[in-house]
Amino acid sequence: MIKRFILHILGNGAALYAIVELLKGDFVINGGLKGFLIAALFFGILNTFIKPIIKILTLPFVFITAGLFTLVINTFLAWFAKYALDVLQFQGVTIEVGHWLFYLYVGVFMAIANMLIHWLTRK
Repeated sequence: MIKRFILHILGNGAALYAIVELLKGDFVINGGLKGFLIAALFFGILNTFIKPIIKILTLPFVFITAGLFTLVINTFLAWFAKYALDVLQFQGVTIEVGHWLFYLYVGVFMAIANMLIHWLTRK
């Protein structure tokens, strides 16, 4: 169980690094390796505990939109991860986003990455 959790955090960190490289200048994680690991930990916690609750609460919208509302949920989780890091103020660790649309890109990419990580780490 701990091994899977560590693999999920490392996978989220790698996905965040790929997003930073793809969206050069528009999505930036400051703080070096520590910044990526803390941001990956936040995304892991959000996807494990918060996302299922939000999905249950918004189930009618997910059904009505044939699952497309999950893009809104993923966008919200990307925004919330940035907000949480801003509020907690880890020394030198920040996420900078150029435009609100990049939250959508991050949310979609992280959803795909988490799906792959989950698929690769299942028993």
